[in-house]
Parts: sequence; structure tokens; C-alpha cells
Amino acid sequence: MAINGKWRYEDLTWPEMNQAVEAGLIPVLPVGTMEQHGPHLPVKMDRWTATEVARVAAEQHQDRLLFMPPVSYGYTTHVMDFPGSITIHNETFSRYIVDILKSLAYHGFSRIIVINGHGSNMPPLDLACRRANIETDANIALTSWWNLTATDPEFMKTWRESEFPGGCAHSGEAETSMALHMDADLIQMDKAVNEDIKFHEHKSPYQWVDLWGAGPVNVISWTSEYTDSGICGDAMTASPEKGKMLFDEAVKNLIGWSDEFYSREVMVRKDHHTSKPLSDLPG
Repeated sequence: MAINGKWRYEDLTWPEMNQAVEAGLIPVLPVGTMEQHGPHLPVKMDRWTATEVARVAAEQHQDRLLFMPPVSYGYTTHVMDFPGSITIHNETFSRYIVDILKSLAYHGFSRIIVINGHGSNMPPLDLACRRANIETDANIALTSWWNLTATDPEFMKTWRESEFPGGCAHSGEAETSMALHMDADLIQMDKAVNEDIKFHEHKSPYQWVDLWGAGPVNVISWTSEYTDSGICGDAMTASPEKGKMLFDEAVKNLIGWSDEFYSREVMVRKDHHTSKPLSDLPG
């Protein structure tokens, strides 16, 4: 249930926070970054997608979700050769997320969803969610918006034209389509290009990347090493119709997961030591 008609976390008073906890509402925290997305998309892209998917899902499912203000900055140091990108040190970023999650747990929220919009946020986000899980009794669920479109293996066939892998690596068919759906007036499609990732030229079975998959080897590198425009993929195949399909699928599955998450029995940790540990838990 929405609390007195309110489904945005920031709009609640402190007594209403108690009601939200008692009602079992699940805070959903969008996390993105400010990062270049080629000459045609705005730098807000990763914050924009995660936030809008979370916002619409919460608005549509007020009985379950509580929409959190987004975290707008993330870990994107490898993209700093492109003007406008803003990065937060991975340890600072992770600690910041931990503190948000622990604050929610402290107030009694036992289930929390983090929805991410930026691929390179995932390693520090994963660590942050693990820390919050270890240091509180809350259950933390972590996903990215594109992963929410992958529950049905047939769904990609209904919209995708670009080659897999690579056509949807960064600022390509998927992200450009999402942007066109959310606000076509902001998108400069006359400046969009198709640019393959340079290491894809080798057709290696080891190193390749796409939003929906990656090869078994990841060579750590600067984004400017493998793209000149900042685009990795086929931006020219994008359309607002594809964007709506992706957006609606992500919203639908965020709602579906929130219901499953809420209904699951809380699993209880079991300590199998026969003697008391002699120190606090490491890590």
C-alpha cells in the first residue's frame, strides 16, 4: 500500500516511514553515473534509465515498491578521456552505497532492491550489497535494468537487429532505443554512428562484450582505446518502438521480482562452529 497516497521515499514523514516498514514496502534504489554516451546521447544516460524504470515500476506497484532518490554518480574512471564523465573512487562509491543500505536496514526495511544503469558499477555495487547483507539482517537484491529484460530468452528476438555480441555494448541499439522512448527530443540522431569495439575485429572466442553477455576474458583498458566516438555498437538501428519494448519489459519484471522477493521466506543464517569465534567476522 502507498502510505497516505505517497510512493516516493523522500515524500514520507518519519511517522509514515514506520508505516512503510510495517506494510513491508520494498525500497528500490536506482544507481547510475554521469558518463559519455557518444555524440548523440546525454551524459545522464545511466542514471536516467535506472531511475525511470524504478520510478515507473514504483508508481505502477505502490502496494509493494517505495521509490528512492537515485544515486547519480558512480565508478567510471576508465571513461574519463571523454569530457563530461564524472567518476567516484570505487571504495568511496561502494562505502556510500553501503551506508544508504545500512540506513534503510536500521530503520527496519528488511528487503531492498538496487537497480543499476551502468555496467562498471556492478563490481563495487556487488561488494556494497554483500557488505550490507553481512552487516545487517536485511536482504539486498541487485540487478541492472537490462538484466530485467532477460527473463524470457525469446524476448530479444522480438526487437534486436544488431549483431550479438557488440551491437548493444554501449550507446548502441538498446541504450539509444531507450533514450528515444524516454525523450526523443533530447537525442541527436543525426550525430549517431555505428562503431564496433576495436577488439571485436579479432573475432576472439575469449574477449567480447555486450549488455547481455561477455567473453570469458576481460582485458582491463581505457574506453578510448577501443572506440573513437564513445559508441560501442549499432546506434543507427535504434528506434523509440524498440525502446518502449525494452522499457516495459524491465518495468514488468521489476514488479514481478518485487512480488516474488516479498513472498519468499526469509532464509536464516546458521553458524556451524562448535566453539565461539575468537574475533569479529573478517572483511
